[in-house]
Amino acid sequence: MQELICNIEFERDGENFIAKLRTEMGGLREFSGGSFDAVLNQVMLDLEEEFL
Repeated sequence: MQELICNIEFERDGENFIAKLRTEMGGLREFSGGSFDAVLNQVMLDLEEEFL
């Protein structure tokens, strides 16, 4: 059985990257930064804290 544990959307707004992360426990969070790697790292750290 599969279960959706999170939904992540990535957008680019000019020079900035934006990630919208939604989980059942944490709700909707938004991260932004000047590079995709920086935003992706923020998302990964937040997910690690929530699920570990």
